[in-house]
Amino acid sequence: MEAIVEIGVNYTYNKSELVNVINETIYFIENVVKNNNYQVSGKIKYIENIDNLSKNQMKKIQKYCFWINNKPTLKRINTFFGILTKNLKIERVRINVSIKEETIQNARKTWLKSQAESEKLLMEYKKEKGNFYKSLVN
Repeated sequence: MEAIVEIGVNYTYNKSELVNVINETIYFIENVVKNNNYQVSGKIKYIENIDNLSKNQMKKIQKYCFWINNKPTLKRINTFFGILTKNLKIERVRINVSIKEETIQNARKTWLKSQAESEKLLMEYKKEKGNFYKSLVN
């Protein structure tokens, strides 16, 4: 007999349960940030209470909690904090890549620029050279 696995978000509209879900997600995010050496701008704080949230806003927050717990990405995490900032009026938090990853990305950008310049110079050389050496042989 197969086990039935529930796939998807379990929505709750109980505010205390939602606070627990949000705080568990924030704890998970802190671990992700720590394990990947991400940079944090702002201060990550746990939520104490939520007021004046519509059911749509609650559903949106729970969707992001579910997505982050299954596959955390910087875009999802930053969007999650953006939603919390907008709806709960908390301090703005932004997660950025690690310093090592940032230096790697900058080095790649520099390399791509120099590679494009190199290809441009090669085309100029070939245009100038043309068939010059072939005509000397004959």
